[in-house]
Amino acid sequence: MYWPFKTTAKFLTDDGRELRLEYLVSANNSVGAKYELERRLIGQEVFGYTIEKVEPATKQEAALFKLPAGCVQLLG
Repeated sequence: MYWPFKTTAKFLTDDGRELRLEYLVSANNSVGAKYELERRLIGQEVFGYTIEKVEPATKQEAALFKLPAGCVQLLG
């Protein structure tokens, strides 16, 4: 069963500042969510990031987002 996971990625900008983006990733588990986000970032040739946090969405968040299986959505 797929479930949405809130996943935070940290990027370093060219001028040395840190930028954090939060994604919602639909996956079977937290490892799958991390892998799916990394796969998509690498596919877009985005490097120099760190996955800081992967946590399951609450039931209310899951009902609100209704994310299809295998989907990644930028939050914010």
